[in-house]
Amino acid sequence: MKRKSIIIGLILVSLAATIFASTVRIKGDTVLGSLQKEVFTFIGNVFINKDGEIYVETPLATATKGTTDWESFVTEGKTFVRFQTGEATASSLDYNLENSTGTLLEDVEAIIYSKEDDGKDIYVYKTEILNFDQKTEYYEGFAKETGEATPDLIFIDYKGDLNVDTLYFEYFGDTGLLNLRGNVFVDDFKNSRKIWAAELVYDTNDDSFEGKDVEIELVF
Repeated sequence: MKRKSIIIGLILVSLAATIFASTVRIKGDTVLGSLQKEVFTFIGNVFINKDGEIYVETPLATATKGTTDWESFVTEGKTFVRFQTGEATASSLDYNLENSTGTLLEDVEAIIYSKEDDGKDIYVYKTEILNFDQKTEYYEGFAKETGEATPDLIFIDYKGDLNVDTLYFEYFGDTGLLNLRGNVFVDDFKNSRKIWAAELVYDTNDDSFEGKDVEIELVF
């Protein structure tokens, strides 16, 4: 009976491994690399697809192979990426397939999908660096560093309810919090107000906020 239980247990473990297994497919016009180095470069019309998690189109990608599957990849050139919680274009993507985290670089434009059925997505423009974590729905953006007196700010269109200019932002998709820093300006259409601040934490659930060096203009 004990041996029978062990066999049944092994079968269940095998089935679970099959059910939760994921497949990563990478293809390109040309591939360079070797199994000994476990690094492969795909050149020309590169497509990367991990079922249900991420899809990428790019002209060049360098992928690193782990013990049993692809571990991570870095793209070069105009890159389009569609992931579970959004999509984006950038000049480069560094993505960890094991942790579901990525960094988009240069001229990043992104859409963060709305979790509601209202069809109101979040649009992010003019970001130099955008970090994201699919598992925690976390996003972090940095504006391009410049010597100009008026740097090129990140622009966020939050579901058509408010527009944001800022040098830095964090967005927590699970809580709806926006953490903003640097030349912050919020045009809050829904509540007929404008907000300027050095730093601002804005709760998109109830439109409450707190910050530093805050100025508010109300429109009646």
